[in-house]
Amino acid sequence: MIQIGTYVHGGGNIEEKIVAIKNAGFDFVAIGMGAFSDDNLEYQVELCEKYGLPIDNIHLTGGKTTEIWFEGELGDKVCARYCREIKRAAAVGIKKGIAHITWGHKDPGEVNEYGISRLTKMADCALENGFLLCLENSVFIEHLYATMEKLKDHPAVRFTYDSGHRNAFAHGLDLLGAFGHRLAALHIDDNDAAHDLHLMPFDGNIDWERDARQLAKTEFARTRICAETSYGGEKKIKDMSDEEIAAMVDALPIAKNPELFIIEDGIMKSYTSLSYADYMVRLHERLKKLADLIEANI
Repeated sequence: MIQIGTYVHGGGNIEEKIVAIKNAGFDFVAIGMGAFSDDNLEYQVELCEKYGLPIDNIHLTGGKTTEIWFEGELGDKVCARYCREIKRAAAVGIKKGIAHITWGHKDPGEVNEYGISRLTKMADCALENGFLLCLENSVFIEHLYATMEKLKDHPAVRFTYDSGHRNAFAHGLDLLGAFGHRLAALHIDDNDAAHDLHLMPFDGNIDWERDARQLAKTEFARTRICAETSYGGEKKIKDMSDEEIAAMVDALPIAKNPELFIIEDGIMKSYTSLSYADYMVRLHERLKKLADLIEANI
């Protein structure tokens, strides 16, 4: 049976959130990057141990990651930050972390040795600490392909598949076909094929029958899947009226439920009416549905 996990969302009472995840039936958790900025990583690890929730991975801090592709001190500092976080996570027993190749929509320019050399340093740091560096597909997909090729033989480098990022930024590419044999982490989320909404699966327009078939071909997804969705997520859409936004997302399943999806003052808001406990129950049900689809294709 496929195990089901989710990220612990930062903010608020972390212990109450972990209890809600446990009560909803999740088998494991992942730790968000907020654990570094809030300086409560060790506390979250203790709580997960207390409630019997194994930690699959941690999301390393992504901000300014695009700077690694540019010459200069800032790119070096970002690389050093990643290495500090790798060492800190490994020290508390977390042996797998997610890293972006780029961050946001800032153009990183062409693939170059600044980025490749820094990513190699990060991979070497991971190897030295018994850690797996799982590189995630995001906006600038050519940089992922180039890095995965350059580091194809590095023993500490693996792949994180983000279903929502593929749908929005690499719609026609078979990332699981290219890197599924190196898959070691999953970010299961949904969207409208244009914006990174981090909806629950089956609330957006991803073809989950297709994704389930592709996931079933990977060794990792036959054992576990993990959501990276946004609780109470908000997305500002520039230069569009509420009516225009509503027309744009009208075909999304979640748009049919005004209690779960609200458009207000140019902002799309999702799941704000749900308590954290109810959100986790619904998320677990959606992931179980996906797990069943994957198992049907094994």
